[in-house]
Amino acid sequence: MKAQQGQNELIHHIAKLIVPTEILDAYEIVSIIERTEEFEIELVEKESLIPDALKGKEAVSNGYMNPLTLQHFPMSGKRCYLKLVRRRWKEKADTKGTTSCNNTYDFAAEGTKATKNFGSFLKEYL
Repeated sequence: MKAQQGQNELIHHIAKLIVPTEILDAYEIVSIIERTEEFEIELVEKESLIPDALKGKEAVSNGYMNPLTLQHFPMSGKRCYLKLVRRRWKEKADTKGTTSCNNTYDFAAEGTKATKNFGSFLKEYL
């Protein structure tokens, strides 16, 4: 069991070397899945990042938005995808949950579904 925990910590440490810092500032790595031809690193928005619209109010998590998947630099000859899951928030006093809000981020290269760094890299070769 302890060896498995150490291996998981090592995998997460390596992923932190791969995932762009600006994404890790807002997201936490929750899983890494290796498939035959690709890696998928799933990240969930940090719970401490309450949207500005709810600052100063008592906010609670209200589920998640649809995930956004961005392609990133390949690893070991396999495609690499970052699956970003944003939280949805509401004011605690809103018992019906009719008003929710979320943070917005700009991690994708314009006009692509790739991280900014990877998109810039690709544009140089096209």
